[in-house]
Amino acid sequence: MEHHSGADFTVAAALNATLQTLRNRFFIGKGMTKNAILIATVLVALGSATTLSAADSHKLFRWVDDHGNVFYGDKIPPEYAKQGSEELSDQGVIVKTNAPPKTEQQRAEAAREAQIKAERDHVMQEKYAHDRMLLNTFSTEDDLIMTRNGKVAALDAMINATKSRDESLKKSLNGLRATAAERERNGQPITPKLHQDITAMQNQIQANLSYIASKQHEQEQLRTQFEVDLQRFRELKAAQAAAAKQAGQYVPAKPQ
Repeated sequence: MEHHSGADFTVAAALNATLQTLRNRFFIGKGMTKNAILIATVLVALGSATTLSAADSHKLFRWVDDHGNVFYGDKIPPEYAKQGSEELSDQGVIVKTNAPPKTEQQRAEAAREAQIKAERDHVMQEKYAHDRMLLNTFSTEDDLIMTRNGKVAALDAMINATKSRDESLKKSLNGLRATAAERERNGQPITPKLHQDITAMQNQIQANLSYIASKQHEQEQLRTQFEVDLQRFRELKAAQAAAAKQAGQYVPAKPQ
């Protein structure tokens, strides 16, 4: 069932009343005089303009109540304002849909989807930036391999230098321990400084071993990452070559 309310229907009623008055006042015999016809024409035009003006100045909404009844009017009752509505044009065409407010569950789901999209976009941006870095940094596969080998060699140098220092520390530690053992054999107490030096040297040796292990792990990660980068670099170069070939550009042969 449809219900109507609003000023547009009042304007139409006023226009009909005006035309009825015109008929009663100017009807003569079986027809209307020329003046009456002229006045009628003017009044009809004015009435139409008034109707259009009233329609333009009021919005027409359509909403549904709790029982499924459809209502039309220029104002939505407060009790139905949060249930959603549609704004209609003068021709009855929907020009705007006012969706009802989202529930707590709907807002939570929208926030979750937005977070997933943001994370996915971030990953894609990082991937694109990494691709650009590979193409802008390396011209050939050999360049990439040389860079990898250079970084691995630099880590090797750091590991070897730390191992060398560790060997020296171990020799010094053995000397301190021998001194402490000799004092014990002679019935002499171990001095606080000697005990402190032994403890400090043991801690330093342990720290060096941890440092060496971390650098070895870094080497493994570097090798793995460069293998991935090398594969991706080949894919990007192949895509570039295919695009250039399709465009009719010259593509230099890969060096043997």
